[in-house]
Amino acid sequence: MQYIWEALVILFIGFCLLRIAGKKTVAEMTGIEIVTLLSIASVIGHAVTDGELLQTVLTLSVFVALLILIQYLAVKFNWIEKVFMGRATLIIQDGKIRTDNLKKLRMSVDQIEAKLREKGISLFTDVKTATIEMNGGLGYELKKHAKPVTFGELEEPLSRQNASKASGQTGQRPSLFEEIVQGDHTQKIPKELE
Repeated sequence: MQYIWEALVILFIGFCLLRIAGKKTVAEMTGIEIVTLLSIASVIGHAVTDGELLQTVLTLSVFVALLILIQYLAVKFNWIEKVFMGRATLIIQDGKIRTDNLKKLRMSVDQIEAKLREKGISLFTDVKTATIEMNGGLGYELKKHAKPVTFGELEEPLSRQNASKASGQTGQRPSLFEEIVQGDHTQKIPKELE
């Protein structure tokens, strides 16, 4: 019975410590976070078979405390962030692949192409800058000609066009929302609808 009790305590403490360590999926984790996660899993596995409850709790607490300390120091000092968490690596610059950096990452052009396709990008030449981030994800910025148009970019020319239409045409019908804002109908309602 004590074996079951200790196993439940170890699993509960491991769960709590992982919650303290942070909420990230494995794909978003840095190397130090993955090593800590694997170490916690290993210690929990050995603790259940060895039965050393206090030693296991202390070991798990040390792992998580070190992770939190490193994360805190990485925010304060860039060199700690660089050593323990890494930096993004430039892989495309002005539409051209940086093969020197691909070699450092030990990645092939096919792997980069797959990452670009996942983002809906079909041409290297459309990419202004692309990086492999610390967690292995792809970060990118498209060149101006390849960027999708945003509502904000359309808003200005459309408002100018609407202003010129409003000044040149008096018979323009207001939208239903303008009637709500004004609090009254701007055009007469037909008799049959009253």
